Order: sequence, then structure tokens, then C-alpha cells
Amino acid sequence: MSLVKVAKRKDVIFEYADGYAEAEVLQGACDQAKFIRCSLMPGKSVKPALYTTKEHTQVFIFLEGKGYVVTPNKGFNIEKEAAVFVPDYDTEEFEIACSADSKKPLEYIHIITELNDYDKHCLYASKMRLPRFRNISDGWNYYEDFKDESIQSKMLLEHRNLGRVSCGAVLGKGPSTVGQHIHDALNQWYIILPGSKMTYTAGDESVLLESGDISYTPTGYYHGTTVAEGDTLDYIWFEMVQDCYPGEIE
Repeated sequence: MSLVKVAKRKDVIFEYADGYAEAEVLQGACDQAKFIRCSLMPGKSVKPALYTTKEHTQVFIFLEGKGYVVTPNKGFNIEKEAAVFVPDYDTEEFEIACSADSKKPLEYIHIITELNDYDKHCLYASKMRLPRFRNISDGWNYYEDFKDESIQSKMLLEHRNLGRVSCGAVLGKGPSTVGQHIHDALNQWYIILPGSKMTYTAGDESVLLESGDISYTPTGYYHGTTVAEGDTLDYIWFEMVQDCYPGEIE
């Protein structure tokens, strides 16, 4: 059985209804998270379902196309770069729209995660101020010693401030390497950004990841990435702690 699960973008065929289509990917890979690839045609909009802090956390990762997210009090533009949005649970409705002048559909990943007791405790005690919208360029920089110095790392959703969920981005050009490293408590997904191509290795398994692909690796395996000269190493990582952070009470 394959360790790394991969949902290839080229395998997704959308069936639109009123300008909107969705397809769940990586089914069965992790029973605590659902990944849904969504596509919205120009001029169309949708109002996703709302969940309480006792039901689910949901995160939206916008990959391609122009559009915007509207809440009762704020508006956020989706334009030239990937972006992340987290709604304020069920306290307010929100709408996602693809701009009428967008040259391609608005394509995004809708992630819905299960909440355990640790999540519920964190979300009750303190959480990041929501709604949260961040373009990749808005993320703060962080450093890890297993990455080439030319690689940029951006934090988009900070650890512990949204329960077990966190998210960031890695940006770079080849030839470069994200060295082998391990997360003892984290399930991890990579969402490959448009135009990128890289080789991802976990355990003794290597896979080619390309634009729009999504990979899943369970906790406890060494993993790393290499990108050849002329290729681009751009991806968003999404992580969820298996139970709770080590050393913390579940």
C-alpha cells in the first residue's frame, strides 16, 4: 500500500451546475479531514454551509482565477496570487464569487476538519481573530534549517491558534531542496501551486507532484522535496495534529 496519497489535478473532471462544481479528493486518506476541489465559473457565486466551533473548522485555499470573498462587514479580493480564507464559524454568512472578467474559473480547495476535545478547548479559550484572509505575500517569514537559503517560507495560519490546524507556503526555484525532516504528531498535505513541479519523497517512496496536485502524508515519516533547475517549488502546506501537540493535555 502506498504511503503517500496523491490526488492528481489532471484526473478531476468537473460537472457544473449553475456555474459551480466540486469533487472530493483523497477520500479515505485521513478520516479527520475532507478535501473538496471546487470550481466557480466567471460571474457566479456560492454561499458555503456554516459550522459551529463544536462541529467543524473549514479552510478555503484559492489557487487560480479572480474573485472575492464577502462577509457582512468585509470584502477580500482574490487576484494575482494564492490566498487562504477562514470564516468565523457560524457567526456570519459569507459568499465566494468569481469575477465576471476572470479569464478562467475560480479554483479552490475547501477543507473541512473534524473537531476533537483539544480543538474545542483551544477554540473556547482563545483563537485567531476571524474571519482571516491572507494572500501568500501577507504571510510572515519563518526559517527552517533543512531548507536551502533561497527558499521562502510563509506562515498563513499559525499553530494552536485554530486548534490542531495550521497552514503556510513554501516558495522557491530550482535547483533547490527541502531536506528530509519529520513531524512526530502532524498529518500533512501539500497543495502544489500553478506552474510548479517537484519530486516529493516520504519514507522510501518518491512521487512527482505537479501544478494542482494534492499529496497527503500521515504522521511519523521522514519526508523532503527536490526541484530541478528550471522548475518551481511553490506549494501550500496544510497540517493537522493527530490528537494534540506533544506535551499538551488532550
